[in-house]
Amino acid sequence: MSNLNRRQVMTSTVALSFLSTLPRVTFAGGHGDTLRVAIAGETGDLDLLQNVSTLSSYTVVFDGLIHYGPGGTLEPGLATAWSVAEDGKSITFDLREGVTFSDGTPFDAEVAKWNLERWMGVDDFSWIGISDAYEGIEVHSPSQITVNLSRPVPAALLELTIVRPVRFLSPAAAAGQPIGTGPWIVESYSSSETILTRNDAYWGERPAFSRLELKVVPDELARANALRAGELDVIGGDWVAPLSPRRAKALEGAGMTIVAEPGTATTILGYSPKSPMMADEGVREAIFIGIDRAAVAQVLFEGYADPTIDIFPTTVPTAGIRHQVPARDLAAAQAALEGAGWNRNGSGWSKDGQALEIDFLVSEESFPGSRRIAEMIQAMLTEVGFKVNISSVDNATMHERRPNFEYDLTFFATYGAPYDPHGSLGASFVSTVDTGPDGKIYISDELDTVVLAALEASGDAQELAMQGVYDWLHDNVAACPLLVTQRIWAVHPRVQGFSLPATDYDIPYKGLSLG
Repeated sequence: MSNLNRRQVMTSTVALSFLSTLPRVTFAGGHGDTLRVAIAGETGDLDLLQNVSTLSSYTVVFDGLIHYGPGGTLEPGLATAWSVAEDGKSITFDLREGVTFSDGTPFDAEVAKWNLERWMGVDDFSWIGISDAYEGIEVHSPSQITVNLSRPVPAALLELTIVRPVRFLSPAAAAGQPIGTGPWIVESYSSSETILTRNDAYWGERPAFSRLELKVVPDELARANALRAGELDVIGGDWVAPLSPRRAKALEGAGMTIVAEPGTATTILGYSPKSPMMADEGVREAIFIGIDRAAVAQVLFEGYADPTIDIFPTTVPTAGIRHQVPARDLAAAQAALEGAGWNRNGSGWSKDGQALEIDFLVSEESFPGSRRIAEMIQAMLTEVGFKVNISSVDNATMHERRPNFEYDLTFFATYGAPYDPHGSLGASFVSTVDTGPDGKIYISDELDTVVLAALEASGDAQELAMQGVYDWLHDNVAACPLLVTQRIWAVHPRVQGFSLPATDYDIPYKGLSLG
């Protein structure tokens, strides 16, 4: 199974562990020249070709050819410039000169070629378009290479910004050694922490402090208590150590700085394309307009979420023309059912002898907090006249039932930056792509054609083709976007200059100073 497929896409900043009573975690050491950041799981050895390490830790050790900047801008990394051939079938990179890995090994074109050939053209990484279309690499000089492709890959440059496997390892590194060209060097790692020291030979802007400690704290309450006590400096981030809205409010009241901005991933209510009930567009429409998104955002997310009916937020490139979020309309929802041939039957509805009853599949393990959201939606749809049965299952069961469409409704989330829009469109809406336990938000033969055309479009045609996908999904009521959860971080007052990184796969350290 591919690295992307194994991502737990239902992870959310809604980690609502409000009732946790774990004791506070105490850390030794640490002020002055050390930044201490909480991570929810251990980093592991950061093997770029394996799916065993914490995603957010790679970016402090390894560089890519291209870095993902705010709003999806492409910024120079180990490549200072690049040019795509007119036919889209080759990309030439000018490599940064004078760069060395932290073990002293020079970075040059031959090293770049060796790294790229570790994953390009390899079956396990065929989910990456530039890998699937790979034909070969030409080395023109120590500072220039060309990657040749069998077909154009419009998302190729964006793909080169992702966390792994596209980043660069020293070819002299022994097995299990995370030796990169990045701003930090791994000094040690264990199940409880990873210690990094500043790479004073780094080619880019060097951090203002010399030590970074990534502390493994799986429990959210323990992270919050350690931040209050001054034993941690930074907590938060969807893929680092999620911080729930309610916990953020409490920390703000305790004098911590809360930094929150619109996120890059959308929480979506998916209609099973194999459900006879969901095949009825009137039923889908009634659900779509029978939900009060603003209420869910305010009540369950403390305002740290933005209602939406679009597949992607504006923080994602080519997110399309925005649709205005409608107010909940109970009468319109019931009218949609009547228009589809459903008849009132006391407090419910029936059609051809079948009651309007649906199965809502949720998993707290897959998506923490989803049970509370489902219960709120259940109450709203009950007012419309639905009978909604919530099925709470463990992570394993969710991963069995979701790809087999054994539900009427369930939650999904788009992948977010830097994978989108291409990542989520290709994985969640194309029937021929194997996404394993992640399942599909919606599939149909007609949708396959529309999405594949958009994924293959480039230049000026790309934005129009992407809009065609969004219009199709909206016009066919094929999915029910709900919210864009905000990216939430909490920072101790001794940390100055904190700003959110470009994605939640990044550990925030840039521009910080420590008091």
